[in-house]
Amino acid sequence: MSLPSHSPLIHQIKTVSQPPSSSAQTAQVRAHIDSHFSDLDALLHPHSQSDSLQGQNKSQSQSHAGPSRRRKRGLAEEISYWVDREHKAASELEETSKTLPQQLADTQTRLQTLLSSAQELSLQRYKIADQLAHLVADLSSSSSPGADAADDDPIREQHDQGQGQRKGKEIAARASSETILEQLEGLQAELGRLEAGLAWARVLEQVVVLSERTLDPSSHNPSALSAIPHYRDLHDLVTRLENVLPPQMALMGVVREIKGRTWQGLKDLLSESLLKACEALGWPKKVIYEDVPLESRRTFERAYQDLLYLQTEGDDLHGEERPKHWSAGVGLYPLQAMVKPIELRFKYHFQGTKGTNRVDKPEWAFANILDQIYEHQNFLSSYLQPLTTRAGYEEISIKSEFTLLLLPILLSLLRSRIPHLLDHPALLAHTIYQTVVFDEAVKEGGFELDSTSIYESREGGDWEGLAGVVLREEDWYAQWLEGEKKFANNQLNEIISSPEAWAISDESQENEDGDNQSSGVKPTISARQVKALIEQVTDRYAPLPELTYKLPFLLSIQLPILQTYHTRISGSLDAFETLSSAFVRAVPGALAGNTRSGIHIDQTRLTTGRNGLERLIKAWLSGRWVVEGMRKWSDDLFFVELSADFSAASSIKWKYAHEPLLPASIKGTSAVAGTPASASASVFDILIERYDNLTYRAEDMIVRLVTVEVENELKQHLTRRWDLPPSTEISEPSSHLLSSMTTYTSHLTTLSSLLPPLVVSRLYRKVVDHLLNHILQRGVYAGWSKFTEHGGRDFQNEVSEWKQVSSSALSSSSSSQSEMGLELSGYPVPVGAAWKKLEDIAKVLVLPTGQTQSQPGVGAGVRDGNTNANTNAIPAVTATFAEAMASAWDGENGLNTFKERLGVELSREELQAILRRRVECWR
Repeated sequence: MSLPSHSPLIHQIKTVSQPPSSSAQTAQVRAHIDSHFSDLDALLHPHSQSDSLQGQNKSQSQSHAGPSRRRKRGLAEEISYWVDREHKAASELEETSKTLPQQLADTQTRLQTLLSSAQELSLQRYKIADQLAHLVADLSSSSSPGADAADDDPIREQHDQGQGQRKGKEIAARASSETILEQLEGLQAELGRLEAGLAWARVLEQVVVLSERTLDPSSHNPSALSAIPHYRDLHDLVTRLENVLPPQMALMGVVREIKGRTWQGLKDLLSESLLKACEALGWPKKVIYEDVPLESRRTFERAYQDLLYLQTEGDDLHGEERPKHWSAGVGLYPLQAMVKPIELRFKYHFQGTKGTNRVDKPEWAFANILDQIYEHQNFLSSYLQPLTTRAGYEEISIKSEFTLLLLPILLSLLRSRIPHLLDHPALLAHTIYQTVVFDEAVKEGGFELDSTSIYESREGGDWEGLAGVVLREEDWYAQWLEGEKKFANNQLNEIISSPEAWAISDESQENEDGDNQSSGVKPTISARQVKALIEQVTDRYAPLPELTYKLPFLLSIQLPILQTYHTRISGSLDAFETLSSAFVRAVPGALAGNTRSGIHIDQTRLTTGRNGLERLIKAWLSGRWVVEGMRKWSDDLFFVELSADFSAASSIKWKYAHEPLLPASIKGTSAVAGTPASASASVFDILIERYDNLTYRAEDMIVRLVTVEVENELKQHLTRRWDLPPSTEISEPSSHLLSSMTTYTSHLTTLSSLLPPLVVSRLYRKVVDHLLNHILQRGVYAGWSKFTEHGGRDFQNEVSEWKQVSSSALSSSSSSQSEMGLELSGYPVPVGAAWKKLEDIAKVLVLPTGQTQSQPGVGAGVRDGNTNANTNAIPAVTATFAEAMASAWDGENGLNTFKERLGVELSREELQAILRRRVECWR
């Protein structure tokens, strides 16, 4: 096979082997001479150079093709130089010409060999490509339509006809090999995972080895604390892994779990040692440390301090990992160990089959824990507290820490028991109440959350108690509240419907509370029981930790009970007004009587006389007793704080903004926006106002009943004639007058025996004012006849009798009496002052018509028994009817002088009107 003519190598060889042309040689010679010899002189006489430079130029001439640039050769030297070069080149050409044919033959042979080898390799390449394409097609998981199309392509039929066919096959082979690449990638990924697993296995091996080395008994000599260096190595390894690996890796959780179990194993070993040492002390029974042998005490103290040292090491390594809530049961390691026997005993007695496990007696379980706290407090404070302080836990109170670790025991009991009590409201309410009582006992025992290890050097806040934790569980609080509400409402219904509900109790406010708050008010039985019921509810929820737990009891139980009782009293007053003739002019026939179970009931007997008055007094006493209780509660610290906390709790005010029984000053819904709540505002303000209005209404009804009945009796008497001439016969008092005074005395006696003196005084003044006005209008100004001097004396005697019966009735419950007033339990009842105006009128009506006479007392001593009563009441005067007439229509000076002489306090108009009632009046 011949080489191609256009081969660059052959062309180069041919070009080099041809001799140069004569013209080219001539041109090169001319160029050389022109560059080295500028003129003929330079060619014929070259400049000589120094000897030093000759040696240097000589060495340089051997390495350059032309003459030296520093020393110019002459013509002869130049010709000699090139002749030598020609001979040398001719010899080299001859030698080359001899070896060239053989070199060309060898080269051609080698090229033929290489070309044959290249063709064979090309054929093998295409064959391997075809085999690879078939292999990829066979190994592919799914057939490739492109491959089938490539098999039918006419290019494939012309496999040996061109290079384009081979490129198409290569492309098809690459397309078919994609599935193999994917498999290779999968295998590569699997290999990476296996390598990572191998690396993790090696890491886990190190972790497990360090963990086993830490828990190996051979590393615990002389105690388990000797294994702490091994644990430190484990901790350092885990820390390095946490620094370089993402925390969400599952295997990191495994490593942390191994580390945690290792630490817990160390803790359990030391805890077992402490419990063994506690057996010599008699724990968990009461420990008398002084009686324990010295060696046993040293063993216990060493085990106790070892656990504290372990906890200190744990804090240094792990940091202070404090739980989020106190109920986690985490605390000082030695106390956690010592609580275990107590917990086992508790579960045996109160969570097992023993008779002490009774759902109706939760107080037994609470008492057991309280006993543990009380029995061990001396041992804890006197011995364990110094040991703990020396270990570096100076701010921790061992008693509070011990109490804290006992609380989860009770929480476990409550969480397992309460779900079974949800269908039994009474048991549920009792259990939660006992929980609240226990919380109060723990607080009173000096428990402080800030003095425990989980709140060391940080603010712990107020302890919410077991009740605070339990009431957050699901709907337990709502069901407890519903049960308490139902119980309270049933109690209220029993109180109101009791036959003795409105009977007056013998005990008074001052006897019950010892504070003389209501001035001796005697309550009805229902009022006393309602007040006790409200206080009972307060005792049940007062210890609750949060305002959100307290408010529902107040708003859904206590205030509605007070409102219901108020409605009941108000309803009884409404019925009284409807049935009593003192308040309606005509009573319908159907209301005149009533029949129950075949027994006729006369309603008028229930609303008149002493019975009717006592009913009104009972309503007043009931309302007054409750309102005094609410005033006392308003000043109680608990309700003061409750009102203040609610006023400041803006986050929950919206929830109770529409509560009708809460005052606007507390809800923050006052008329003026931004007005702060009053500091003296109380949650009972609205109900206090309603009960006050109720008692005022009852007082008005009492006055109305007394005055109407007395005026009805007095009505016929006031129609008598006052202008009859004097008679020598002794006149008997009018039966109507006696009847009215009897009714009046009976009512006053009833009032003074059942009501406080201050109230009696207020009611007495109102009653007398009504009677005075009635007597004046019906007996003085609108009488059947005018007055004579004798008639005036009769009227004056009647006024004295009214005053006397008043004094007798009011003094029935008093030991001291005076002519113008008397003292009842320290409160003055001004008997005489109430009748002063009518006495002044009587003084004017009794003025003599004739000459002035000095009298010891105008109109005094007319009837027996009245002399002493009137001697001090009516001063001696010297005045006549004519002088009174002149003074009444005279100037101010004369009028004032006359009134001072007579001792009366009447205006000019009143004096003139009274004088006109005398028959002698000429104006």
